[in-house]
Amino acid sequence: MPTISEAINEGARRLERAGANDARRTAGVLLAHRLDVDRTHLLMHPEQAISEEDHQTFLQMIERRAAGEPVQYITGHQEFYKLDFLVTPAVLIPRPETEFLVERALRLVREAQQPAPLIVDAGTGSGGIAVTLAVEIPGARLIATDLSGAALAVARLNAARHGVSSRVEFYEGDLFAPLTALGIDNRVDLLVCNPPYVAASEPDLVQPEVRDYEPHTALFGGADGLIFYPRLLAEGLAYVKPGGYLVCEIGYNQLEAISEMVAASGWQMVDVTEDLQGIPRTLTIRRPIAKP
Repeated sequence: MPTISEAINEGARRLERAGANDARRTAGVLLAHRLDVDRTHLLMHPEQAISEEDHQTFLQMIERRAAGEPVQYITGHQEFYKLDFLVTPAVLIPRPETEFLVERALRLVREAQQPAPLIVDAGTGSGGIAVTLAVEIPGARLIATDLSGAALAVARLNAARHGVSSRVEFYEGDLFAPLTALGIDNRVDLLVCNPPYVAASEPDLVQPEVRDYEPHTALFGGADGLIFYPRLLAEGLAYVKPGGYLVCEIGYNQLEAISEMVAASGWQMVDVTEDLQGIPRTLTIRRPIAKP
């Protein structure tokens, strides 16, 4: 039977031959997942023998990664904002960049000193944003929508996993369509959204493992990647209360076009949050309070 060290070395060699980045770390992540231990255990017990069944299953996982499948779909997990989320090929893998959206939303709620805000997450996917906000704001009511029933099944599991099922309501439908029967017109304190914003005309700009494995409905936002933003601005006005906010993620090189949309709408741009690479990533937009 091979040892932990031998298995990791073998897995890393196979990944390197396939041209995978960070091969040794990836092999360690996959073996730790298979053995149901943390990576510290692997480092502390390199000479521990593993069963032939575990070894063969680990090598199958290595081959899936070598073929390009994201590690998160192989393990079924992804960390987001300090929480562990279940992920499947039905949902986009939560990204660190989206944590900027969560941070901005939390600041708005805390600055307004709202103990029980009503928050809508349009296009929730795995539920990463909605569930995280529910965890961080114990008095909040969350409403999350998604066009994909398979994605909502994952989101519900994540809400249960983090103990917020009673405060996050999930509805299947296109963007705001499920909200029409809920009686929340002009009552939403905060609307959050990470829409599909990759330009379908430029699929080669997306990493192959993203393009080939993650759901296209959650990635591509029309030919120019901007198809959802006019809808967010126009349809969101019916639900966000005067003085309420829309916080949304945008793609690379989209700030100017979306800023022009905001300027022509009934919203006001508040600020732009850049990611760690200095790329505009999150927009904060406010519905003005009508003057008396």
